[in-house]
Amino acid sequence: MVIERVLMVLLLILSALSGLSQTESDVNISQGGYGMVKTNIGLSYSRGFSTVRDGYDSRVSYEMVRSRAFTLTANARYSSVNVDFGDDDISEGYDPDAINLNGTHAMGTVGLTSMLYMRAFGKPLVGMAMGSCEWGAGGFARVSGIAMALVMLKADRDTQFGLGPLVLINSTSKIPAFLVFMYRHRFNDRWLLNLYGGMMGFDYTPTRNDLISFGADIDVKSFYFKPDDESLPKRCRFTTTAFRPTVKYRHRLARNLYFDAQCGVAVKMSCRVNGVTGTKEYFDCRRKTAPFVQAAVSYSL
Repeated sequence: MVIERVLMVLLLILSALSGLSQTESDVNISQGGYGMVKTNIGLSYSRGFSTVRDGYDSRVSYEMVRSRAFTLTANARYSSVNVDFGDDDISEGYDPDAINLNGTHAMGTVGLTSMLYMRAFGKPLVGMAMGSCEWGAGGFARVSGIAMALVMLKADRDTQFGLGPLVLINSTSKIPAFLVFMYRHRFNDRWLLNLYGGMMGFDYTPTRNDLISFGADIDVKSFYFKPDDESLPKRCRFTTTAFRPTVKYRHRLARNLYFDAQCGVAVKMSCRVNGVTGTKEYFDCRRKTAPFVQAAVSYSL
């Protein structure tokens, strides 16, 4: 979940900065309304052809406070994922059915995101703090947070480039802090390059209402479960992260309504089971490289 949140935060910052000089009616479809509207609602379904299968996701965000220098946004998310591991897919000799790993699992998240815009050393600086609470099997699970400061070395209508530190708070990540960067450059009205901390994508806009994107993203799926095994904690957290080279198509159905279709290949980066709040890994799960398809609808008000 951490990687996914970082990428979303970078997208929010880029879209907000690039939208400062534009009116709402002038927003390009490649920006999708993020960071420039009060409410975002999204629904998505993904189908993976491997041990990690059906995934449903719904999100809503509402901007409660907005000024030129500060925003405060409330966020909520509900997601579910179906996994079907065989005995040979689990390390340490665990039976995935006996420990209640296989099946469909759901998780909910609520939180707040604050963003501060100011100047430092003559350059725009974006500060961000995000806190969230997670629920799953067994009820409340944990509180986690992210703090980041990003110095925008360049920020105009066509190009945004930023660099800065990011700190993870109460996370299962083994790396508590690292350096992140982001870069966006619009070559013309049709071609746009995005780089988010090493991720790359080219957006092609054939019409005002259509977008084709060639690139890659990072997909993170998580849930909590009760393993019912004396050698494991009473509750565990499953997390799988995949690098996904993709082709994506977006169509604006109406002024604030978008449809996305995406396909590609999911390549395992990690797939493991930890405790609820600790970094200790109890076992690893095998996940073969496999194709996937995904569809989503989003609405911005």
